[in-house]
Amino acid sequence: MNLHISRWLLLGGFLLCSSCLHLDVPPARLEFVSVNNTFSSYYDLRFTADRNLINLYSDHGRQGQIGTSIHCSLNGDLDFSVEHKIALQASGSVSSMRLIEGDRRYEMFASIRVENRSTNDGHNDVRPVELVQLLKPQQYIPCKVVITAFPFVAYYSKVMYMPTSRFIAAVENPRVAPARVLLKPSDQPRLWVPFAPLCVVRWRYEASPAYDQIDSLGLCSDVPYAGMLASFAPSKTKLRLVSEVDETPAPLAAYTIIRGDGRLEPGITDQEGRTHEVGASEHEVLRVILNKNLQPVERWTPWIESIP
Repeated sequence: MNLHISRWLLLGGFLLCSSCLHLDVPPARLEFVSVNNTFSSYYDLRFTADRNLINLYSDHGRQGQIGTSIHCSLNGDLDFSVEHKIALQASGSVSSMRLIEGDRRYEMFASIRVENRSTNDGHNDVRPVELVQLLKPQQYIPCKVVITAFPFVAYYSKVMYMPTSRFIAAVENPRVAPARVLLKPSDQPRLWVPFAPLCVVRWRYEASPAYDQIDSLGLCSDVPYAGMLASFAPSKTKLRLVSEVDETPAPLAAYTIIRGDGRLEPGITDQEGRTHEVGASEHEVLRVILNKNLQPVERWTPWIESIP
């Protein structure tokens, strides 16, 4: 009987000890590369590391790696421990990696989402205009990669500092390219060019429910000049929004540009009150709706299967 109890005590002691195992690898050094808004509160983040963080444990002869994630603190909270919850953060899984030849560095990719985790009402998204106002006083956004593995304690990288100006630029210019879509053969419209890539040619906004609906599909070459494509348009301009009272610029103001064909292009003005660049192939009359209370209508785009 005493032998049986001793075995259980030995097993329990082993389990308690194994939960304290550490991976004897120095914290990885990270360097920011780029960040781009994909849709809503989701962003594509690229950074480099001096170690393969996706296969870190197997590269050092250990097994049990559960996941690799990156966490960026948007409110100055530097406690990245797994036991702590950062109230305002952008985080996501590190999903892919490539080796930079001749440099002994790895470029990592992660899809991160901005969340306000201090709310308990189920609505964790942060409005773009509010996010810009929160980030403006900060020069850098601290980020860390966290790796969990069984039966090891969490592995942490060194802090990476993302320039706040780069993140704000991604927030203020959300749509950077036309959305490509994949459709079943039976659902594809008839096109002169078979197997040509399809893009969303026109969006339609409906107030109830508050969604951007796909209004028209067509060849990607027929997509209107929008986002990054505006810089290639024959005619392009940036509007400057000013106060009606004293004609001073309206910085960080939420607006919606109504194009001549009815398309809506929302955005946030920069510090000089300028909108994003608008491109067109010919003369076009534009209308602008400015929300003076800086409370834009939340717009959501239904998920569609996309081509990266």
